[in-house]
Amino acid sequence: MKRWTLAAALALVLLSSSPALAWNPYRERPAPPPPAREPDPAPFVAPPPGVYYVTDTYVADVVTSSGPLTTYSTTTVHESTGSYARVLDTVGTGAASAFDGSAFNGRRALGDGRSVAGTYYENYVRIDGRFVPVSIVFFQDDAELARLLAVATPSPSVTRTPPPSPFATPGPIAPACCPPARPVAIPAPTPPPAKTIRPGLSLLPVSAPLSSLEVLRGRAFALWPRAFVDDREVPVASWTLITGDAGEALATAGSGGVPFRASWRRLAPPGAAYELVFRIEIDTPETGHRTADARISVIVRSPALEN
Repeated sequence: MKRWTLAAALALVLLSSSPALAWNPYRERPAPPPPAREPDPAPFVAPPPGVYYVTDTYVADVVTSSGPLTTYSTTTVHESTGSYARVLDTVGTGAASAFDGSAFNGRRALGDGRSVAGTYYENYVRIDGRFVPVSIVFFQDDAELARLLAVATPSPSVTRTPPPSPFATPGPIAPACCPPARPVAIPAPTPPPAKTIRPGLSLLPVSAPLSSLEVLRGRAFALWPRAFVDDREVPVASWTLITGDAGEALATAGSGGVPFRASWRRLAPPGAAYELVFRIEIDTPETGHRTADARISVIVRSPALEN
């Protein structure tokens, strides 16, 4: 009887019980915030207005002469040094500029003293997103005709022969017969004078010869020995540097068709230049074996536009 009573009580307890709700210990906590987003990278700083990326770098100021015409120009090399530039001022012949005296390569003058025409540029490098000015360069672009001076040629003096005097004493009368004439020596024909050789040095195989050249310190360049006879170019057999500081030249002698290549990492004394003299040799049927000396003044400027 007791066993049935306990079983009935247990059944009543099970029937009257209800399932308990499960408790989530994390339900009351707020959701964690999303991870912080890294800031976007700084945008590329564009050049200021008028500033452009340099793709043609200054090499030297060149002065060439062809007859009475003298041309002032600037040579460049197609390369990029990672720098930028902008135009500061474009000036005409003889016009003054606020930037005169600020360019590292200076500004030349014409034969009459007027300054050459050209353009001033300012060079920049990009440092920490800023465009920092580093130098000013002048690109010359001008030409002039030499003034021909008329030279007065004195008139030859005229010597008047006085008329014969009617009272002049007659000369001796030639004898009726003469001794046999002596043979006359016929001089050998005089050979024609040797044709003048005009030597020269140029930056290119077909450009005008130069008497002076300005280069940047450490910048390599080439000089082509050439020779002309009666305004016609003749082939060069060989050349040799006989006088002057060769700097860091690859060679001081060579055959025709091979240029002289050099550079200078040191400057000449103030107000001076490197004076070079080349012995140029030619050998053609028209001229024979001849030599002539070509001279050039090399002015080294600083600083160089290099990375």
